[in-house]
Amino acid sequence: MGKTTSVKTIDRLVAVLDCFSAERPAWSLTELSQRLGLPKSTLHRFLTALESHSVLRCDPRDKRWRLGYRLLIWGNLAAESSNLRRIARPVMEDLVSATRETAILTVYYQQEVVCIEKVETDHPVRMTLHVGTRRPPHAGASSKVLMAYLPDEEIQAIVREKGLPRLCVNTITDPDRLREELARIRERGYAESHEETDLGAWGVATPVFDRDGKVVAAIGVAGPRSRYTEQRAQEFVALCRQAARRISALIGSDTAL
Repeated sequence: MGKTTSVKTIDRLVAVLDCFSAERPAWSLTELSQRLGLPKSTLHRFLTALESHSVLRCDPRDKRWRLGYRLLIWGNLAAESSNLRRIARPVMEDLVSATRETAILTVYYQQEVVCIEKVETDHPVRMTLHVGTRRPPHAGASSKVLMAYLPDEEIQAIVREKGLPRLCVNTITDPDRLREELARIRERGYAESHEETDLGAWGVATPVFDRDGKVVAAIGVAGPRSRYTEQRAQEFVALCRQAARRISALIGSDTAL
């Protein structure tokens, strides 16, 4: 039996909203039609309906679609109700004070890694990452930590369905090398990256566990390669581990690396 009309509508709503990101905040009708594979007439009716509820808005000046104010309200409510973000924020602030680099909190969702919280350093030269940014799980310290603790069948599905696209000069694009890297991360309990997602960037990250011993997030720090030393990297790993233990304990876990 096929999906009901209401379920199809929800699927379409999510597909439309997933098109918007910090990197791509505005779309024309034609661009959305091509991205979603929907006829422009059908899509326009749907977008207009969303606009009537302030979920989307069409800028009269450039005729491009953007997210509406209702999502801002929902987003603020979600942020306030997000226990993990609320708990992690002060721990992240302490991590930034200790490292003087930007701290990020990420989670795994549907074959992507999503940044759900960040605390930026006040250093004039720093790495920035928007909350809500989504990235493939095979590149970057925080992403690789989350991927390393996924079930093997999920890792295989990511490689098969998403591939291993090159994001930067040191992105791992070979499946065998990636499997070796993930095994090394599980053995050491942390991940490190050098220019895997952004030129001139490096970072380290460690896993956060829930009360069932499952990895639910990654806490990491990222900064410019100009401030990298091997000694600093090991210091940051230790500090990230401390932060991960604090967050894990606060959400009821007794698992630690």
